[in-house]
Amino acid sequence: MNFELLTAFRYLVRSRSHKGFVSFFTFISILCVTIGVAALIVVLAVMTGFERELKERVIGMYAHVTVLGPGRDALANWHVPAEAARSLPHVLSAAPYVTGPLLLGSLHRMRFLFILGVDTLLERQASDIQRFITVGSLDLTDDQIIIGDQVSKQMALRLGDKIQLTTAASVRTPSGSSLVPMHKEFTIAGFFHTGNYDYDANFGIVTLKTAQQLYSLGSRVHALKIRLSNVDYAPLVRDQLQQILGPNYSVRTWMDQNPALFSAIQMEKRVMFIILLLISVVAALNIVSTLVMVVLQKTKEIGILRALGATKFSVGAIFTAQGLIISLTGALLGITGGVLLALNIDPISKFIEAKTGFTFFPSNVYYLDAIPSQVVPSDVCIIATSAIILSLLASLLPAALAARLDPVQALRYE
Repeated sequence: MNFELLTAFRYLVRSRSHKGFVSFFTFISILCVTIGVAALIVVLAVMTGFERELKERVIGMYAHVTVLGPGRDALANWHVPAEAARSLPHVLSAAPYVTGPLLLGSLHRMRFLFILGVDTLLERQASDIQRFITVGSLDLTDDQIIIGDQVSKQMALRLGDKIQLTTAASVRTPSGSSLVPMHKEFTIAGFFHTGNYDYDANFGIVTLKTAQQLYSLGSRVHALKIRLSNVDYAPLVRDQLQQILGPNYSVRTWMDQNPALFSAIQMEKRVMFIILLLISVVAALNIVSTLVMVVLQKTKEIGILRALGATKFSVGAIFTAQGLIISLTGALLGITGGVLLALNIDPISKFIEAKTGFTFFPSNVYYLDAIPSQVVPSDVCIIATSAIILSLLASLLPAALAARLDPVQALRYE
């Protein structure tokens, strides 16, 4: 260990005249850096995990690319855009679907339910719905339905129960078109759980033929969903397919359908990083006060070092090294604690909820039933580097103050 580092370490941890007073403030400085780094890691990990889980839920239930009719009208011949899509590279499958709200009635209560009418054969290739089904399977008959597990809880429904869906369908009468209520009874054939509260509490899955009947669509469908080999190719496939189909069709990606949601998450991550970085700024200011106190306490020692031939650079390096020791120790402890906490944030929150009864992450607000967390190594590196740089910058002022001490003035009254 060289002269500057050895002296810096001794000045931080030893204080005979003040009985550990400086050592206590050194500990507080390290603790501030640790808390700042750990807090940043945990918050960014949770927000990254939230974005990942939300993206998986959105993509899993819906399409990478969606084809709509002109003016969002129903597609009269969905086979045409389906064949055009399958001819493109990166496209794995295409499947039609019908979706919309219906009135759900049972012996207990009534409420709105969004249905998703799918071709049970094509849907397996076009989405991840099958893996979300916890009870039953996607092999449905025209009088069966699979509902979200939250719907079953709210409506007190069980497997095999009968429910009735009602829609106001447009039919032609001698006096012209009119809205006529259409009723259809379904048997609950299963339940699905996506982890997204919005889907689990509001959706049901029926066959495509049944949904077409409920909305009087005939052979038409509301839209066509397209699945890709890699979701990142969605913008490319959208542009190619739009050029092939022309202006009579509207082609949209999953990002086009949820622009505000994911933009808001990205903005929140940046804002939270800036806000929580203020903790590191506070830690840096605490380092300034600690090192200034060391300079004032060690005035005689600094004067002796200068009198023995130590240069201004060496004296400044001692106090800069002190800032480096504090920042590296705090960053290391913060990374360790932050990563461990981020990887176990959901079990920890569940334990606290069980003991206190307070819900940290209500699923009906955040759309997920567990706190997601994903530690990104690049984020950890950026956080640690930022904290270390701030701490080093904070140590420059005390270092300059110590380097400018005149040895004659420092030893005059000793």
